[in-house]
Amino acid sequence: MSDWKEVYSEILSSYVGLPPHLRVAIWRVFLSHLDPEDQDDEIAIIQHILAVTRKSWAESCEGEDAREEKACPTKAGDYKKAFTAFTVVQRIFKEEMDAYDRERRDTKDPKTIGQRNRIIQQWWESVSDERRAEAGRAAEKWNKLGAPKETHDS
Repeated sequence: MSDWKEVYSEILSSYVGLPPHLRVAIWRVFLSHLDPEDQDDEIAIIQHILAVTRKSWAESCEGEDAREEKACPTKAGDYKKAFTAFTVVQRIFKEEMDAYDRERRDTKDPKTIGQRNRIIQQWWESVSDERRAEAGRAAEKWNKLGAPKETHDS
């Protein structure tokens, strides 16, 4: 049997757009088939990739407060109705919700607009409990604070 590094060296070393987590998955599958001396080196490489991936993920992710602040309504008219977790989650995670919608219907066809409500409801049902809780906290906060003072008519 040939060495797995030789077989997969082109995939693992070239930049083919192979995500780091996929590289780690390939290494983990073949790790047990390596000599014990080589396993330590490979484990170190895997741990380094995972550490770099976690660091870049943490730097790119926004915190709850940042997402809430970014999505907070700025017009007084937005505060006519009380916010609910459902209405807030649509603002905070708008890009994700829109992507879910685009995956499930032809957004360029105006005849499919009636499907959007059903699709968004399906998306809402798939939202994690943590995100629902985040949206609920933001809804309470927005309802309590009301519209920003600079939006009120003089």
